[in-house]
Amino acid sequence: MKIKTGLFGLSLIVAVITMGGCATSQPKLTQEQILSQYPQVSSLDSEIKKSRSKGAELLAPVSYTKALDSLESAMNAARKNKKEAANKAAAEGLKVIEKVNRDSDSSRKILSEVLSARERAITAGVVTLQGDKLADLDNDLKATATLIENGDIERAKQRRPRLFEGYTQLELTALKQGTADLAKSAIASAKKQGAKEYAPKTLAQAEEEMALAVTILNADRTQTDKADVQAKKAKWLAEKSAAITETVKEFDRRDYTMEDVVLWHQSQLQTVNEPLGGQLPFNEPSEDVVLSLRNAIIQLKTAEDKYEKQLVLTEKDRLTLQKRDLAQKEKFEKVQAMFDENEANVYRQRQNVLISAHGFQFPSGQSEIQTVNFPLMNKIIRAINIFPDARIEVVGHTDSTGSDKVNQTLSQARAEKVGKFLSEVGEITPKRITTRGYGESRPVATNETAEGRAENRRVEIKIINE
Repeated sequence: MKIKTGLFGLSLIVAVITMGGCATSQPKLTQEQILSQYPQVSSLDSEIKKSRSKGAELLAPVSYTKALDSLESAMNAARKNKKEAANKAAAEGLKVIEKVNRDSDSSRKILSEVLSARERAITAGVVTLQGDKLADLDNDLKATATLIENGDIERAKQRRPRLFEGYTQLELTALKQGTADLAKSAIASAKKQGAKEYAPKTLAQAEEEMALAVTILNADRTQTDKADVQAKKAKWLAEKSAAITETVKEFDRRDYTMEDVVLWHQSQLQTVNEPLGGQLPFNEPSEDVVLSLRNAIIQLKTAEDKYEKQLVLTEKDRLTLQKRDLAQKEKFEKVQAMFDENEANVYRQRQNVLISAHGFQFPSGQSEIQTVNFPLMNKIIRAINIFPDARIEVVGHTDSTGSDKVNQTLSQARAEKVGKFLSEVGEITPKRITTRGYGESRPVATNETAEGRAENRRVEIKIINE
């Protein structure tokens, strides 16, 4: 079939081509423009950053990835000036963020011991020493969190001991390394990330400090303290170069212009300024902006120093406090002597006393106080009476056997029963007593052994004097 083209047809073709050219030549929005012109997209971007800072990437990997996908879709639509599609994707992402936060809270509760072990390992320097092994364990942690997201709590709990042991071993390995080894590893890690290309000046400073540390030791092997100081500087600078590298890479990935970089820098300063309130003068030269922020912090520090001076105690006040502390210590020791190790552990918390009673024998799944517990309860009553003006907080805890909901309800019921016993039998004014239950969320020992579970099944009585 042949297409006839006359003057009209040729004009039509030209018009179509011209229209197409106009459509494709429309400039795309930059990321900063998108975030300023699309409030919902900006809100989603902000919420994702908040969730990431709280560990959502590890604790809720599935829903977190969905939120990132929604943000990417919203950004792509906005770049093409598809406002309705961008807002729709952002709205869907904000709904997902709600799930991200719920899933993260659940994982954080169930994996609290594991997360504490991980934090200790990172503090010990495992990121630079054994980053690959840390990444492998973090992948296992993500898989465990995914089980929690999918509702498979029991399987997630079964994986906890291995994760806990893994992070603990990484911490021990890192602690055995000297500062010089940590610095060398930090420099090697920074180079691997690309610091030689993206942060050469800072990396060079790190290498100079490391070389100085080696020179000191070569000159005199006894000067370990001086060498340690230089090695610490080298480690800090190497880690700084790695952080700079990641920031510059992010700028490259987002194709930032120099204006975008300055806007990013201003947004960071504004974030720092938020607790102080007000808007920084970004319409003025950069040095004036920094000076304004510095002056605001100086004013805050001056006010704090003035307040602290007003709180300085006189000699008479100090003597009074010393006498009170001595009296409190004597009372604490008296309470501590009342209980044997099979009944309770007694701790002093400043002016307060905590009686962690693991000697209660509640029937499984029940909250009624048995007669066998009366001697222990009488001791608790006598301990409370040593502090006639104190408030009393009764807290119930369980082990991890059973569901979270059941354990929460059970721990609350047991705390209330003990509180009722204190008021009715011990004749302690009910207004002085508060009760609450924490279920399995605050273990003091592992739940993987019978002994550990027994320690976790406890009622705590806090005698509050403050």
